[in-house]
Amino acid sequence: MKKLVWLLVLVAVVVGAKQYLSGGGSLPGMAAPRFQNMYAPTSPLYAQNQAFVDRANADEKLRERFAGKMTSKGLFAELRLALARGAQSLDGPMVISATRAMAAVIPRLPQRSCAKLMRPRDDFDPELERDARAAFERLPARHHRNFLEYYLRALQAEVHDAPRVAQDPAARQRALQHPGEAYPGVFGERLA
Repeated sequence: MKKLVWLLVLVAVVVGAKQYLSGGGSLPGMAAPRFQNMYAPTSPLYAQNQAFVDRANADEKLRERFAGKMTSKGLFAELRLALARGAQSLDGPMVISATRAMAAVIPRLPQRSCAKLMRPRDDFDPELERDARAAFERLPARHHRNFLEYYLRALQAEVHDAPRVAQDPAARQRALQHPGEAYPGVFGERLA
């Protein structure tokens, strides 16, 4: 009987450790993982990203759900859905500022990374992430700041189950047309 109890304890420890090491959360009695700044201290975006990290780490629910899960089975696997749901709770100007930031980044991406944005792919793509970081570093800091604010507020809205903003079809159409108006010619017409 004593051996059976020890075997059950050992199995529980192994299962808990496997879950923790695979990004499935923290072990009982341990604090939730924390977000970390992925930019080098020499990056022009380090300070902005650190402000984002500090605000994200201050939100315990956000940390418990997303921090420490930067794998294809963790944050990136559910990030698209979380952002899409959370964005429904944000006001129009916030969504438009994030859209403008992405419209500024896309032309600065290498063609292969731009194509990855437009077709189905693995949500965890280190090459695309690296290219997007490099593109943001070449832009005015306001674009990165606007995107991080959108990102944080959308994730917070998701984890705190914020109420959705009532839809305004006319405002939605204007928001969708704006990126197309920024580009002349056929490409802009296709976006509009």
